[in-house]
Amino acid sequence: MRRPKFWNNTSLLVHILTPIGLIYNFISKQRYKLQKPYLSKAPVICVGSPVIGGGGKTPVVIAIQKLLLKRNKKISAISIGYRGTINDPVIINKNHTSLEVGDEPLLLSQNSDTFVSKKRKDALVAANSYKDYDYILSDDGYRDSSIKNKINILVIDGNIRPINLKQFPAGDLLGSLDFVLNIADILILVDEEKIEKKLIKKIRNTKKNCLTAKTEYLIRSNDNSKKIAFTGIGMPEKFFSTLKKLNIKTFQNLTYPNHYQYKTKDVKYLLEIANGHEIFRLLTTSKDYMRLNEVNDPNGQLREMIDIVDISIEIDSTEELMRNISPASIG
Repeated sequence: MRRPKFWNNTSLLVHILTPIGLIYNFISKQRYKLQKPYLSKAPVICVGSPVIGGGGKTPVVIAIQKLLLKRNKKISAISIGYRGTINDPVIINKNHTSLEVGDEPLLLSQNSDTFVSKKRKDALVAANSYKDYDYILSDDGYRDSSIKNKINILVIDGNIRPINLKQFPAGDLLGSLDFVLNIADILILVDEEKIEKKLIKKIRNTKKNCLTAKTEYLIRSNDNSKKIAFTGIGMPEKFFSTLKKLNIKTFQNLTYPNHYQYKTKDVKYLLEIANGHEIFRLLTTSKDYMRLNEVNDPNGQLREMIDIVDISIEIDSTEELMRNISPASIG
């Protein structure tokens, strides 16, 4: 979903919606408690965020994937495939598109076996049945108390705008901040110097194990030409502000709904506005690029013109992370 503008202030609507957030949080907790517990054969690493959309989970999952692969660990990933059409558990193959499995699982599948199902438990069962893995990573599932044999990693990203600390639908938080911090086994603070000081103080007071990480950016074209930037992510302003930090100038910024599945007409429009410009003049995110495929861009014409701002996370103390996700540390 897209972040509503009224979350930026303490309007009457925020006060009206605040009790609804408390009720929503209570119902969510009860729903998870009623689920039958499932004990995974392989330890499950669940990466979560306190905010709804744009919290920086996926780059952290990918960083952990790559770290484990370097250690010769056998890994897989699971996802509910948000906005995908597939319901029953499948392992992603090269023929799947984001229309079927969602954009985030496609990114994860570039590094490991990735299982998708609308029911997280079914994806987890499929992964456990397919092969003996050392670890199974879950992009979310952080609040799912029905998953046993797991460790919760909470991502706090300093690159998102200040949050209003209200529970959805009155604000950014999915559940209370105290609850989210309490169920964390590890916290990863991305670009800690950018995180609000009052939030850092609250985090440090929990005495939880905190690791730090840095954001790195990679872009193929390093020319100084102005770009046409487009994106359909939870926090588009995060992408556009990143471009400013990288001194990338744009003459047009296009925003689409979160997880937007681009249609043929959208591809046609993007090609039209890019007509006459050099290759790589169009700029987007890796998630958006995953949503361009043989269905909406059958000849690959748009994909050939696009440059990608690839965001990666470098965890500062990988040895400490490995110690804290060892099977012995997972209950």
